[in-house]
Amino acid sequence: MLIKLASFVIAGVDLQLIHHLWLLPLGYIGHVIGEKAHQKMLAAETPVFFRVLGSVLIVVSMMGLVKAVI
Repeated sequence: MLIKLASFVIAGVDLQLIHHLWLLPLGYIGHVIGEKAHQKMLAAETPVFFRVLGSVLIVVSMMGLVKAVI
């Protein structure tokens, strides 16, 4: 990874680092929210965890099916 980035810098590719710096706080906030949700799901009873997991899988599957049809 470092070699690839170094070769981009040597070749003069604009890495747009300022945009990446602006996205770091948003990534951190998403990480914290996801970690709290994960801890709550682990603390909940097992059926609740599987109900949430099943719901997410159904939604993702439906999105895939709808995209395949369109």
